[in-house]
Amino acid sequence: MVGIIAWKAKPIGKQSLLTSLKKIVKSLCLENNLNINDIGLIIHTGTFRQNFRAEPAFATHLQKSLKIGLGMVTNSSEHVFSFDLMDGNAGPHQAIEAAIDFLPDLNSKYALITAGDVKPNKKTKWSHKPISFACIISKTGRIEFLKSEFDYSTQNDYKCESKGWNIYENIDDDAKNKVHNISDNHFNSSSEWLAGEQMEKFFSWAENKTGELIHTINDRSGRKSTVYWKVH
Repeated sequence: MVGIIAWKAKPIGKQSLLTSLKKIVKSLCLENNLNINDIGLIIHTGTFRQNFRAEPAFATHLQKSLKIGLGMVTNSSEHVFSFDLMDGNAGPHQAIEAAIDFLPDLNSKYALITAGDVKPNKKTKWSHKPISFACIISKTGRIEFLKSEFDYSTQNDYKCESKGWNIYENIDDDAKNKVHNISDNHFNSSSEWLAGEQMEKFFSWAENKTGELIHTINDRSGRKSTVYWKVH
C-alpha cells in the first residue's frame, strides 16, 4: 500500500524556494513524528516552460540544506538519491510515479517529493501563486497510489517561440487553459495552476474524502496525466 503519509504546502512569499521548502520539510517531519534521516529519495518537480527559471539539480541543493545523507561514503553507509523531474504541468505526477517505483527497492523508509515554481525575474509579468509543496511517501501511506496514466494522443503543436528572459507566455486570455472540472471523486484541473499550487489544491480537496479518487492534469500542450488514488 505505497502512498502518501503526510503533506504540507505554504506560499513561498519573499523567501527563496530553497528556504521555503527546507522549512516545510522540517516542519512536516516534526509534526508527523518522522525521522528526517529515514528519507532515502528526494525528487523535486516544477512546471517546465521555456522562460521559467529552475535551479539545476535543485533536489541535491535541498538535500544538502536538509543535511540528509551527507556523511562519509563507506561500504555500510546508506545512500540518498536526489534528482529533478519535470514534464510540462505533469511534473508532479511523474515525480510521484518515479518515487512509487523506486521506494520498494530502497532500504529507506521514505521518499520526499517537493514542488514549487518561482517568478523568473522582477520584470517578468506573473499572474501565478507561488506555492511550496512537500509530501512524504512510504510503503504504508494512508493516501494509497493505485496507478497512473499519461495520454499524449491529443498533443498539439504548441511551443514557445519567445525565449527572452523578460517574456511572459500570456495564456490567461485562452479560456481552455483555465477550466477546472471538480466532482465528488474526480479532480480535473488545467495548466493555470503550477506545480505547488496544483498539488496543494488537490490534496486539500482529497484530505477529508475516502475511497477512490482521480486527479487529472490537463497540460496546455494537449497532454493529460492522471493518477488514481485510494484514501483510507
